[in-house]
Amino acid sequence: MKRIIIYSLGVLLCLRAGAQAKQHDSLAILIVDRMSDVIGELESCSFNVFSSRDALDTQGLMTKQFNNYDVYMSGNDKMLVNLYGPHGHRQLWYHAGKLAYYSQDEHNYGLLDVPDHTIDMIDSVNKWYQVEFPAADFFYPTFTDDLLALADQLRFLGIVTIDGKEYFHILASNKDMRIQFWITHDAWHLPARYAITYTSQPGQPQYEATFTNWQINPQLPVSMFDFQPPPGSAKIRIMATHER
Repeated sequence: MKRIIIYSLGVLLCLRAGAQAKQHDSLAILIVDRMSDVIGELESCSFNVFSSRDALDTQGLMTKQFNNYDVYMSGNDKMLVNLYGPHGHRQLWYHAGKLAYYSQDEHNYGLLDVPDHTIDMIDSVNKWYQVEFPAADFFYPTFTDDLLALADQLRFLGIVTIDGKEYFHILASNKDMRIQFWITHDAWHLPARYAITYTSQPGQPQYEATFTNWQINPQLPVSMFDFQPPPGSAKIRIMATHER
């Protein structure tokens, strides 16, 4: 796979790596591989993501948009996402080939038939409906290979201490973007924060996301991933943004 998909609040950027000679730090690769292996072996997890994204407003001014996500994942076919952001409180339920969307503010919901594997579902729903999932890249089994294909440079910048905790600091870059990762310096090697700077775009907009409250292999009941329409809610049709 020659690209990495950066899911960031409604923007999908597929950027191919440049043809120039690549410089990849073997220690950085080892740390990223370790993180990817740990995530790949999880049976279930939950975490919170707080993100900010630079975007142009209606007057052409660069402003920041903020979102909070609560994410729950179990096996390879169950996910629940609570999103709190500029468009209010929205939720996504996914279980074995069914995806439900619900807007708390508008009190309506939509249902989709989707692939019965989480990664395949994410790919499909993003492609056809432009629905984004927070930090989805980290759960792809090809994460390290995708990052190496994207980055002209991949460097280990050292160990940094933030709020009394140590993190590995990794930098990946090419002519279009610069990505920084902070990965926990402990037995788990989990992502703690990442920041993307789109260096080739006007104003060099940034996207940042911080992970908190990682729970490893929690007991998550199957019923929490099954959507039940709230009383009085209206069913809507979710229109594809691209022809299928």
